[in-house]
Parts: sequence; C-alpha cells; structure tokens
Amino acid sequence: MRDDTRGRVPFALLGVLLLVSSLTLAPTFVTEPAPNRTAVERALNQATAETQVAVRDGVSAAGQQAAANPVVTPAETPTGRVLNDSTAFRDALRIRVYHQVSNRLEEVNGRSGDVTVTASLPGVANVSDLRAAKHRVSVERAGPNETAMRATVENIVLTVRRNGAVVSTRYVSPTVVVPTQALMLHDQVSTYQTRLNNSLDKPGLSQRLTARLYPMAWARGYAQYGGAGIENVVANRHVSLAANGALLGVQRSTFGRSDPAGRRALTEATAVTGIEDIVRGSRGTAVSSDVLDRAEYKPVSETPPRPRTTNRPGPGPADSMTVGVNETAESAFRTVTVPSTLNETLEDAYTVEVALKTDSHRLAGGPPGKPPSPGSNWTLVDDRTTSSVATVGNASGRIGTPDGWHTVETFSRTVERRYTRTGVWQDSADRRYTTTSSTARYRVSVAVVGRHHGRSPAPNRSIRTAHDASASPLNGPNLADVEPKAMETLVGDAGGRDRLAEQVVDDSLDRTEATVTADRPPGLYDWVYRDLMVLRESVRNTTVSVERGSVGTFETNPPKELRERLRQRRADLADVPDTYDSTARKARAAARLTYLDAVLTDLDRQASARDSNRKRVDTQLTERTDGSLRALRKGLTARETPVPRPRPVPVGPAGPVRTRVDARTPYLTLAELDERRYRALEGSEHPLVARNTNVFTIPYGDAADAVVGGAFESSDRVRLATAANTLAAANQTLENESNATLAAKQEDLRQEVRVANGEMMTQLWLTVDEQTDAGKRESRAIVSEAMSAWETPEARALALTNGSAQDRVARVAGDRLTLTRVERDRLRLLLLGVDTPATKPTLGSTNGTASAVRTVAKDELSSALADAGRQKAQRVAKKRLGTDKLPAGLPLAPPVAPWYATTNIWWVTVKGEYARFAVSASHGSPGNPGARTTYARDGGNVTLDVDDDGAAERLGTADRVSFSAETGVVVVVPPKPRGVGDKDGTAVEESSGWPNAGN
Repeated sequence: MRDDTRGRVPFALLGVLLLVSSLTLAPTFVTEPAPNRTAVERALNQATAETQVAVRDGVSAAGQQAAANPVVTPAETPTGRVLNDSTAFRDALRIRVYHQVSNRLEEVNGRSGDVTVTASLPGVANVSDLRAAKHRVSVERAGPNETAMRATVENIVLTVRRNGAVVSTRYVSPTVVVPTQALMLHDQVSTYQTRLNNSLDKPGLSQRLTARLYPMAWARGYAQYGGAGIENVVANRHVSLAANGALLGVQRSTFGRSDPAGRRALTEATAVTGIEDIVRGSRGTAVSSDVLDRAEYKPVSETPPRPRTTNRPGPGPADSMTVGVNETAESAFRTVTVPSTLNETLEDAYTVEVALKTDSHRLAGGPPGKPPSPGSNWTLVDDRTTSSVATVGNASGRIGTPDGWHTVETFSRTVERRYTRTGVWQDSADRRYTTTSSTARYRVSVAVVGRHHGRSPAPNRSIRTAHDASASPLNGPNLADVEPKAMETLVGDAGGRDRLAEQVVDDSLDRTEATVTADRPPGLYDWVYRDLMVLRESVRNTTVSVERGSVGTFETNPPKELRERLRQRRADLADVPDTYDSTARKARAAARLTYLDAVLTDLDRQASARDSNRKRVDTQLTERTDGSLRALRKGLTARETPVPRPRPVPVGPAGPVRTRVDARTPYLTLAELDERRYRALEGSEHPLVARNTNVFTIPYGDAADAVVGGAFESSDRVRLATAANTLAAANQTLENESNATLAAKQEDLRQEVRVANGEMMTQLWLTVDEQTDAGKRESRAIVSEAMSAWETPEARALALTNGSAQDRVARVAGDRLTLTRVERDRLRLLLLGVDTPATKPTLGSTNGTASAVRTVAKDELSSALADAGRQKAQRVAKKRLGTDKLPAGLPLAPPVAPWYATTNIWWVTVKGEYARFAVSASHGSPGNPGARTTYARDGGNVTLDVDDDGAAERLGTADRVSFSAETGVVVVVPPKPRGVGDKDGTAVEESSGWPNAGN
C-alpha cells in the first residue's frame, strides 16, 4: 500500500501560504479578460505579477549571498565608498538586491495580442549610478519575531510596446517579505561581537570571564593558603579555560545555543588544565607539553557536564570576615600605661581647683577731705594721700558659694584703713605743707572654695564622699587633705588670714585661684592597671563584619569601621557613673577614657594609612596593568551580575527558526595553530592571547613594598618573618633534593636570620633588665631559657615575630622573679614592642634563596616527568618541595596596624579572534523544509560585479569576529605569613603571540 504521508504539508500552513500567494500574485491567475479590459491592461497585469516574483527571488538570493559574504568594513575603493561605515552590511545587501532583481527583470515579459510589457531598472555604469541604485532599495527585518526580511525596490519601469513601438510606461515599487534571516543573523553576530568587547559594567565576555575566574581563584587561593602545592593561583591556562567557557555563555545568551564543538572542546580542555595543575605552573613548557601528549580523552557528549556539588575549600568574595581591634588594643595599652603617663592621668583625677571668694564692706569712715590752707594767698599745687591697713579683730560675715563650687573654709575680719592726705601750697617763692587724716573701717569676708574639675579627662561630676578618707576603696585619703593644702596655697602663701583680709582692702591680693593635688593611695596604680586589663580584653574583642571582596578592593575601610563601632561603645566601655563614690572611681574613669581615646586615635591613624595604601595600590595597578581599583570593584560587582538569559527560539512563517553556531576554531587556544589543523587559518595564528599580571607576587622587593611604605627602614631589607619563611622553604626543599646552589644561599640566609635573632634577643634581655630588678646576667638567663623552646634559626625568628617568644619570656621572668600580675603584663607588652632595623635581613639574600627554591622545585618536577611520566610527577608534587612556604601577597597592613588579612590581585587581559565564525538559521518553507541561511565572517574580501563588465569590484571585507576583554580578580585570605599569590617568581605571564591574536 502506498505511503501517502510522505511530503505531506499541514493544511493550516498550506492555507496560509495559498492566501498570501493569492494576494501577491493575483494578476497571474486572471482567466478570461473582462469585456472592458484592453490588451494593454492584460499585458501590464501579467508583467506586474512576474515583476513581483522576480523581486522576491532576487531579494531571497541577495540575502543568502550577503549573509555568506557579509560586508562589515567598506573597502577603500570607489565602490566601497558607496557604503556607509555604520551600515556597511545593509548597504551591501541593498546593492545585491538591486543587482539580483535587475538581472531577473530581464526575464519579465507580459504579452496580450500585439502588446508586450518588459520590466527594467536603470543600469549601473559608474559610482553615481551605484549610489542611485542603493537608494532605490530599502531593507528591514519583518515578519513574526522579525525573523524574515522586508524589501522594497522603487520605480521599476514597465515599458508597454505595441508591435515593437513604445506606447506607454508605468513605474511600480514592489514590497516583498522573504523568509531569509540575513538581517537577523547579522544583527545577532553584531550583538555577539559587541558583548565580547563590552566593558565590565555591561553584559558580555568581561562579566562572564570575571564570574568564572572568581570561584576558581578563590578556591585555588584558599587551597594554597591551606598548604596545597599550588604555585600559580591564576595561570594563563585558567584564564584560557574561563575565557572559552565565557565565550560559550555569551553565545547561548545571544543565539540561543552555543557551538557544540566548542562545548566538547571545553570539556577536554578542563581535563587538560587539571593535569597541568598537577605540575604546578609549567606554563606551556616541555613539562606540560609532555603531559598533553600522554593524555588520552574519552568521547564526551555535546551537553556540558553538570558541575558537581562540592564543599568549597574556603569562603568567597561575598562572604563576610570578622576584623577585630586585636593587637591595637595592646599597642594603645602599652602607651597609656607607661608609669609616668598613667600616674599623670591618676594625678589629674586627684587634682581639684580651689579659689578665693572675697567681699569687702565699709562699715564707717572714709577718705579725708581737702587739707586746710595756710592762708588766703596760698595756692594748692599738689595733693597726695597715703594709707595703711591693719586688722583690728574678727568679724561675723557671710559670703555666697558660686554654682558648681563648694566651700572649704570661711572667715571674716575687721580691717581699718588709715588715710593721711598732704597738701602742698605755694605763695610766691614760699611753699608750705598741711595734712589731714581719717580712718575707714571694713568688714572683709573670705571663702576658700573648691571644685573637682581639675585637668582630668573624667567628666566633672560630684564625688559624694570627696573629703571622707574612709570612703576610698583603697583605704586612701580620698580628697580629705585637699582642705589644708588649699588653705596653705591660697591663705598661707598670702601671709595668713589677717594679712589676706588686709590685701583685700588695699586691693593688693595677687593670687585668687590654684590647683591642689591630693595624696594618692599607694595601690592606686596597680588597681587601675588591673581594671584596664579587663577593659583591654573587651576592646580587643570589638569586631566588625566586612565582605572579603570589599576589603581586597579597598572599597571598605575596616579600621574606620572599627573606630566607629568603638566610638558607639565608648560610653558603655568607659562605665562612668552619674556620681563618683570616691576619687579613686574618678581616677578609674579617667584612665579608661584616656585608654579608649588612645585606641580611637590608633584606629584613626590606621584608617588614614588604609586610605594611603588604597592610593598606592591603585598606583601599582595603573603602573603594572591597564586596571584600577575602580575597575576591580566593577569586576567584583560583575561576578554577581545576572547574565542575559538565552534568547528564546523565535517562530517565523514556517515555524521555529533555530540557529546553529559553527566557530573555527571552536575552542580558542593559547597555543599556536596553522592551516594544517584548521583550513580556515592563514598560516600560523594564535586564536587567543592572554596577559595575566599578579600584582603582589612576593611581599619583598616588589609592589607590596611600595604599598606598605614605612614597613622597612630601607629598600634593601625585609621583615624577619619573611626571611624566616623563605629559609623554611629552602630547608624543606633540601630535605628532599640536594642542590649546591640552593644550599649555599640557604646558609647565607640562615646566617643573616641568626644575626637578626641575636639582635632581637639582646633587645629582649635589655628590656627585662630595665623593667625588673633581675640584673643583666639574670636577664640574659631568662631570655635564653625562654628561647630554648625553639631550636632552629627559622623557628626562633618566627616565634620572635609572631609574639610567642615574648609571651614565653614574660612567663619565665614572672616565675623566676615572682612578678605581680601587673608587672608580668607590663613586661610582656614592652617585650612585644621591641623592634630595631638590625632585626631585618637583606633583600638580596632572601630573594636569592626564594629564586633557588623555585628553580630546584621546577627542575625536579621536569626530571620526574621526563623519567617516569605523570604518576611520578604527581608524587613529586605531593612532596611539596618548599615553594608552598614562600610568602606572597599584600599584608593588610603591618606595621601600622595589626595584620588582619592578606590580599592579592590578578589583572587579566585576553584577546581573541575566530578564523571563521558562522551562524546559520533554518527558514524552510513547506516546499523546502531544510533551507538555511548561513552568515559567516572569515576576514575575506567581498566582491561583486556591480556593472556587469565581467570584473568584480571590491565592496569591503567580512571582518573576523574579534574581541578584547579584561578583568581583575582579588583574593583575600586570613593573616598568615604564607599569604596568597603566584609563587613561581613571574609577576607577568604573557602567552606566546601576545598581544596579537589571529593572523
């Protein structure tokens, strides 16, 4: 039985197509002419219908040709200059439409009897004709979801002839819609290239590259921090892998699907990268080439594998980290508890203001009158008055106490002031003197008043038991001795009560205000010190939570946030009562406030240093890369920016329009390729090139020095901890492999570390000698006993730099000298503050040893792989030849502040070019269901014989799809000397071919 299902077309779709055809081609189906129609009309109708078909066929063919050879950049030729730079593809398509339609119109021939009709467009003989031809054609996307193309050809000439003679002309401008996706595909590829070159703040390759590099860098960074044998946290092989995955992601969001060959290649490249990571940063050397040659891969499906859910080895950039006041609490404590400083604070709390308040009231008498004249002819030429005062007895009087003051003592006196007034009289040459006397009596009231303001930082509040010696918690005098001291200072120094009253009357009292300091109880210093120790722990535990990524990009300032947090807690931590129950309590409050202010000052200084470091880091980024902290922050934001969803499959007139991406090469490798592998290539090319800069490769002799600034006395010195870690790396390497060069450098560095240790230990026993009664010999013995816990120079150096040695010295001294709790604590803090330039080894010796460690490790890995292949290389790598101990990264941020984190930055730039990038779309009709439009860009020249002279003119070039993307990645780990960063000694990793991708 015959199968009637073959070639069957859905009736609904067939009906639509028939309806469309009946509307556009109606004149073709006219049967018998109407009685009133002339032969001319019949011929014109037939020609119009054939013209419509010719235009449709020409537009369809032009669309296919333009997509297959798209003009992206106009040629510098007369023909190419007809195209506008911004619309080159559309202009070339319009010219192709004109050319195709013009050729097909030659076949149009309407006939009725002796009447014929032909169709034509003006010929193209020169550039002016070509420009006019372009303007006769318009094209645009149309149809459902704009998957088709609408084109209009203006002013096609229909010429009517009867028996060969022209009788009339008619102009028609047909508009057709054809199911070709030339415009759609061009727009999509243009969007794809735009997204590939978008900056970090726009959707595209840079954002997706960032999103892929961040989890990779943080996972490897924390694994390295945890001790894994990782030399390069971010290597170019990782950049290549992330870039290709990002490219496929941009393809999916733009075209709805990605290149299946690219997906397969990405899966294989992931496996290759995993093997390369075993050999720890071989960076395309013979080591990695051997690994790649030996690797065998199983077939993989077109669908990329679903990522496995695994526990991350560490937190991510959005995770919070806790930053505390920590050692700042101790450094400020060490400053404010210096005996002279703390005693001054306590003395101020026991210091009060005292003053004299006086009142003088005249009871009787007064100054004398004018002296008597000697006679009628005498003239008074001078007049002088003298007086003397004398206390003549006690008096009863009262004087008010000013607000805020209290009365210490009051007394009153009766004071007489005796006046003698002498007049000088003149009569011709004679002169005579006459006198007169009088007495004035005054009542003088005096009050000695005081208030507890003084110079203390403690708030001025009342002390309820100020002058009660028994009320002090330390059994001290409180302020009980202020009254006699005030009387002695203000009254006794004035000559006593009588004399002071006399001075009030004759206005000769000089001193009316003073400060008086009461005696402090002997145990006050220790009592306040112990209280501050408790406060110190509360301050030390003050923390803020900040995002790790924001710390690394310097977007947040942890010391500043800590300062604000501590400022908010200041009142609670100071614990100042509304009224003081004793002067000792005021002294305690004063000491607490002084300490808290010292911590705030230190944090403020650290916040300023953080801002300065931010500027220095920005400078390093700018000088070493094309990046900046601003761009780095954009990358941090971009990694979480939602990427565009894959474009849904559009539906055209004939059903879903599915696209397929075909890239050559499907995986853009960093390796050099040629036409032997890919025919689309021209000679040798680098499809992808990358430049990867690790900004803070090592914390000595590199960018970190420029950031931390004052960390070193000179540029040729490094921190003792850095040298110690480098020495430890050398030791571990030499335990597994012998190497004369490394051994010599190790010995030089060990000697420098040993000398630095000796200088540090000398400073420690000198501190013990100064702060205790041990004496020099006993002080040396104490330090020697404490340091015996660490045997090797590097172990001693690390103990001396991380504080554990100082803690142990303080404990040994406390036990041997029977120190009090306060004395032990004070000694420990002073020991932690010991540091001199002599305790810093040289840069040259440290860097030389580090370089030798890396060389030995790489040579051993290469040798192991050459001898026995990958398995032995894996075993050698697992021995961790010491490179994992080498420090890297930027410490945040000694010496100004406690080390609360280590950060590092990688700035990555990738450039790439597809030898050929093609996208095809299905647009099959019921009669041709497999039809496709393919848009391909390969960099070739695009030509067209526009004037039909047999020689093609160059319109332009089908530029290759190329891109340049960049991003920055920051990783932040906790504060350990190992840090995070690339440890192979190469700060800038450039792939072969950089910076030129493609041909």
